[in-house]
Amino acid sequence: MTTLFTKKGEADFLQLLIRSAENALQAAQMFRTAMMGEKPPTHFIQAINDLEHQGDSITHEIFKGLNKAFITPLDREDIMELASKLDDVTDGIEATIARFDYLYIETTDALMQEFSGVIVASCQHILDAFKLLAKKKYMQITEHTVQINSLENDGDRLMREGIRQIFKAKKDPYEDFKLKEIYERLEETTDACEDVANILESVVLRYS
Repeated sequence: MTTLFTKKGEADFLQLLIRSAENALQAAQMFRTAMMGEKPPTHFIQAINDLEHQGDSITHEIFKGLNKAFITPLDREDIMELASKLDDVTDGIEATIARFDYLYIETTDALMQEFSGVIVASCQHILDAFKLLAKKKYMQITEHTVQINSLENDGDRLMREGIRQIFKAKKDPYEDFKLKEIYERLEETTDACEDVANILESVVLRYS
Protein backbone atom coordinates (compact mmCIF):
# COMPACT_ATOMS: atom_id res chain seq x y z
CA MET A 1 0.00 0.00 0.00
CA THR A 2 1.56 3.29 -1.09
CA THR A 3 -0.83 5.85 0.34
CA LEU A 4 0.57 8.36 2.81
CA PHE A 5 -1.75 10.38 5.05
CA THR A 6 -1.60 13.62 7.01
CA LYS A 7 -2.86 13.85 10.59
CA LYS A 8 -6.26 14.76 9.16
CA GLY A 9 -6.38 11.55 7.16
CA GLU A 10 -5.80 13.28 3.82
CA ALA A 11 -3.34 12.02 1.24
CA ASP A 12 0.10 13.64 1.64
CA PHE A 13 0.58 14.57 -1.99
CA LEU A 14 4.11 15.94 -1.71
CA GLN A 15 5.31 12.79 0.03
CA LEU A 16 3.63 10.67 -2.60
CA LEU A 17 5.42 12.66 -5.30
CA ILE A 18 8.69 12.04 -3.48
CA ARG A 19 7.87 8.33 -3.34
CA SER A 20 7.17 8.37 -7.07
CA ALA A 21 10.47 10.15 -7.74
CA GLU A 22 12.31 7.59 -5.62
CA ASN A 23 10.68 4.84 -7.67
CA ALA A 24 11.71 6.53 -10.94
CA LEU A 25 15.28 6.86 -9.70
CA GLN A 26 15.35 3.20 -8.73
CA ALA A 27 14.13 2.26 -12.21
CA ALA A 28 16.78 4.51 -13.77
CA GLN A 29 19.52 2.93 -11.68
CA MET A 30 18.31 -0.53 -12.61
CA PHE A 31 18.29 0.49 -16.27
CA ARG A 32 21.85 1.77 -16.00
CA THR A 33 22.94 -1.56 -14.55
CA ALA A 34 21.23 -3.25 -17.49
CA MET A 35 23.12 -1.07 -19.95
CA MET A 36 26.54 -1.70 -18.41
CA GLY A 37 26.61 -5.23 -19.79
CA GLU A 38 27.37 -7.51 -16.85
CA LYS A 39 24.19 -9.42 -17.73
CA PRO A 40 21.98 -9.35 -20.85
CA PRO A 41 19.63 -6.32 -20.83
CA THR A 42 16.60 -8.61 -20.94
CA HIS A 43 17.60 -9.99 -17.54
CA PHE A 44 16.31 -6.75 -15.98
CA ILE A 45 12.97 -6.50 -17.77
CA GLN A 46 10.83 -7.98 -14.98
CA ALA A 47 12.41 -5.88 -12.22
CA ILE A 48 11.93 -2.66 -14.20
CA ASN A 49 8.42 -3.69 -15.16
CA ASP A 50 7.60 -4.18 -11.48
CA LEU A 51 8.88 -0.67 -10.73
CA GLU A 52 6.78 0.74 -13.57
CA HIS A 53 3.70 -0.89 -12.06
CA GLN A 54 4.63 0.54 -8.67
CA GLY A 55 4.86 3.98 -10.27
CA ASP A 56 1.40 3.52 -11.80
CA SER A 57 0.06 2.59 -8.37
CA ILE A 58 1.48 5.74 -6.76
CA THR A 59 0.09 7.91 -9.56
CA HIS A 60 -3.31 6.29 -9.07
CA GLU A 61 -3.17 7.03 -5.34
CA ILE A 62 -2.40 10.68 -6.08
CA PHE A 63 -5.30 11.03 -8.51
CA LYS A 64 -7.67 9.23 -6.15
CA GLY A 65 -6.58 11.46 -3.28
CA LEU A 66 -7.15 14.59 -5.35
CA ASN A 67 -10.74 13.53 -5.93
CA LYS A 68 -11.32 13.45 -2.17
CA ALA A 69 -9.20 16.35 -0.90
CA PHE A 70 -10.68 19.77 -0.15
CA ILE A 71 -7.31 21.47 0.39
CA THR A 72 -4.10 20.64 -1.48
CA PRO A 73 -0.53 21.95 -0.93
CA LEU A 74 -0.32 23.03 -4.59
CA ASP A 75 -2.88 23.64 -7.31
CA ARG A 76 -4.56 20.38 -8.25
CA GLU A 77 -3.46 20.81 -11.85
CA ASP A 78 0.18 21.15 -10.80
CA ILE A 79 0.02 18.00 -8.69
CA MET A 80 -1.68 16.08 -11.50
CA GLU A 81 0.84 17.24 -14.09
CA LEU A 82 3.83 16.50 -11.87
CA ALA A 83 2.51 13.02 -11.12
CA SER A 84 1.66 12.32 -14.75
CA LYS A 85 4.93 13.55 -16.23
CA LEU A 86 6.95 11.73 -13.60
CA ASP A 87 5.04 8.58 -14.47
CA ASP A 88 6.06 9.19 -18.09
CA VAL A 89 9.72 9.01 -17.01
CA THR A 90 9.29 5.56 -15.47
CA ASP A 91 7.16 4.47 -18.43
CA GLY A 92 9.94 5.59 -20.78
CA ILE A 93 12.53 3.52 -18.95
CA GLU A 94 10.27 0.47 -19.04
CA ALA A 95 9.43 1.00 -22.71
CA THR A 96 13.12 1.18 -23.58
CA ILE A 97 14.12 -2.00 -21.77
CA ALA A 98 11.13 -3.79 -23.34
CA ARG A 99 12.53 -3.02 -26.78
CA PHE A 100 15.59 -5.12 -26.03
CA ASP A 101 13.21 -8.06 -25.77
CA TYR A 102 10.85 -7.69 -28.71
CA LEU A 103 13.51 -6.26 -31.05
CA TYR A 104 15.93 -9.05 -30.09
CA ILE A 105 18.76 -6.74 -29.01
CA GLU A 106 21.33 -8.66 -26.99
CA THR A 107 24.03 -6.05 -26.38
CA THR A 108 24.37 -2.37 -25.53
CA ASP A 109 26.78 0.28 -26.77
CA ALA A 110 28.63 3.30 -25.39
CA LEU A 111 25.85 5.72 -26.33
CA MET A 112 23.21 3.67 -24.51
CA GLN A 113 25.45 3.53 -21.48
CA GLU A 114 25.98 7.28 -21.52
CA PHE A 115 22.24 7.82 -22.02
CA SER A 116 21.54 5.72 -18.93
CA GLY A 117 23.85 7.94 -16.89
CA VAL A 118 21.98 11.03 -18.10
CA ILE A 119 18.66 9.51 -17.04
CA VAL A 120 19.96 8.53 -13.60
CA ALA A 121 21.30 12.05 -13.03
CA SER A 122 18.03 13.60 -14.21
CA CYS A 123 15.98 11.41 -11.87
CA GLN A 124 18.26 12.25 -8.96
CA HIS A 125 17.75 15.97 -9.60
CA ILE A 126 13.98 15.42 -9.81
CA LEU A 127 14.00 13.64 -6.44
CA ASP A 128 16.13 16.36 -4.85
CA ALA A 129 13.79 19.03 -6.25
CA PHE A 130 10.69 17.29 -4.88
CA LYS A 131 12.28 17.07 -1.44
CA LEU A 132 12.87 20.81 -1.56
CA LEU A 133 9.30 21.33 -2.74
CA ALA A 134 8.02 19.49 0.32
CA LYS A 135 10.08 21.84 2.51
CA LYS A 136 8.85 24.91 0.56
CA LYS A 137 12.42 25.79 -0.39
CA TYR A 138 11.27 26.99 -3.76
CA MET A 139 14.27 29.03 -4.88
CA GLN A 140 16.66 26.11 -4.37
CA ILE A 141 14.58 24.00 -6.75
CA THR A 142 15.85 26.09 -9.68
CA GLU A 143 19.37 24.71 -9.21
CA HIS A 144 18.01 21.28 -10.07
CA THR A 145 15.71 22.29 -12.92
CA VAL A 146 18.64 24.01 -14.64
CA GLN A 147 20.65 20.81 -14.39
CA ILE A 148 17.77 18.71 -15.73
CA ASN A 149 17.45 21.04 -18.73
CA SER A 150 21.18 20.71 -19.36
CA LEU A 151 20.97 16.93 -19.15
CA GLU A 152 18.10 16.96 -21.65
CA ASN A 153 20.43 18.77 -24.05
CA ASP A 154 22.91 15.95 -23.51
CA GLY A 155 20.15 13.52 -24.44
CA ASP A 156 19.50 15.42 -27.68
CA ARG A 157 23.22 15.30 -28.47
CA LEU A 158 23.45 11.57 -27.82
CA MET A 159 20.46 10.82 -30.03
CA ARG A 160 21.88 12.89 -32.88
CA GLU A 161 25.26 11.21 -32.51
CA GLY A 162 23.66 7.78 -32.52
CA ILE A 163 21.65 8.45 -35.66
CA ARG A 164 24.71 10.04 -37.30
CA GLN A 165 26.68 6.87 -36.67
CA ILE A 166 23.87 4.74 -38.12
CA PHE A 167 23.94 6.62 -41.42
CA LYS A 168 27.73 7.00 -41.45
CA ALA A 169 28.44 3.28 -41.10
CA LYS A 170 25.44 1.59 -42.67
CA LYS A 171 25.05 -2.07 -41.78
CA ASP A 172 22.06 -4.38 -41.70
CA PRO A 173 19.00 -2.11 -42.10
CA TYR A 174 17.12 -4.15 -39.49
CA GLU A 175 19.91 -3.63 -36.97
CA ASP A 176 20.05 0.08 -37.82
CA PHE A 177 16.30 0.33 -37.25
CA LYS A 178 16.66 -1.30 -33.83
CA LEU A 179 19.36 1.13 -32.72
CA LYS A 180 17.36 4.12 -33.95
CA GLU A 181 14.35 2.89 -31.95
CA ILE A 182 16.43 2.70 -28.77
CA TYR A 183 18.11 6.08 -29.19
CA GLU A 184 14.84 7.86 -29.92
CA ARG A 185 13.03 6.25 -26.99
CA LEU A 186 15.86 7.21 -24.65
CA GLU A 187 15.70 10.79 -25.89
CA GLU A 188 11.95 10.85 -25.25
CA THR A 189 12.65 9.76 -21.67
CA THR A 190 15.01 12.67 -21.12
CA ASP A 191 12.30 14.90 -22.61
CA ALA A 192 9.91 13.58 -19.95
CA CYS A 193 12.43 14.54 -17.27
CA GLU A 194 12.58 18.04 -18.72
CA ASP A 195 8.76 18.20 -18.69
CA VAL A 196 8.86 17.61 -14.93
CA ALA A 197 11.47 20.35 -14.57
CA ASN A 198 9.36 22.81 -16.59
CA ILE A 199 6.33 22.24 -14.34
CA LEU A 200 8.51 22.69 -11.27
CA GLU A 201 9.78 25.99 -12.66
CA SER A 202 6.22 27.26 -13.10
CA VAL A 203 5.43 26.21 -9.52
CA VAL A 204 8.48 28.11 -8.28
CA LEU A 205 7.33 31.25 -10.08
CA ARG A 206 3.90 31.11 -8.47
CA TYR A 207 4.85 30.13 -4.93
CA SER A 208 8.23 31.75 -4.27
